[in-house]
Amino acid sequence: MRVSISPSLKRMSFLRRPLIFIFALLPFLAGCAAAPVALLPIALPALIAGAGSGVSYTFTNIAYKTMTYPMEDVAVASVRAMDKMSMETIERRDEDSMIVIKTRTRKLTIYIKVEAMTPTLTKIEVNAKKSWIFKDKTTAFEIILQTERFLLGVGMDERHEGVRTLEQ
Repeated sequence: MRVSISPSLKRMSFLRRPLIFIFALLPFLAGCAAAPVALLPIALPALIAGAGSGVSYTFTNIAYKTMTYPMEDVAVASVRAMDKMSMETIERRDEDSMIVIKTRTRKLTIYIKVEAMTPTLTKIEVNAKKSWIFKDKTTAFEIILQTERFLLGVGMDERHEGVRTLEQ
């Protein structure tokens, strides 16, 4: 015996499939609330790593920190920090209220932006790029940490007494 299904019932089951699909996707389409929950496994280690020293990261993995030092002092300290890590400074550009320093390692191209917010308040941003997409935020974090150590006067040790400054 063959059972026939009415056309209206067929149409109803056809309409239910997209509705079930939409309701299944609804938690992922909830906007701002869903993004932090979905990114929690990625964001939590970054939050813990940067929490101790006040280093923050942008959505694009650029490390940044604001310091209470003049812009030129932060720029000199960042060059000293890179020298300590055996990184060669390739380029330095002075713009209006900003200094951009470019350096390179075997696998990274590093851009450091030092921006004067006030005469004694400076923001430093470190972008350590592996490629167009991938970035190395641990190296960026270390550059900021070592820059801050030089500013505090604890970055030098007997092995690095001859580290050059920007003036040399």
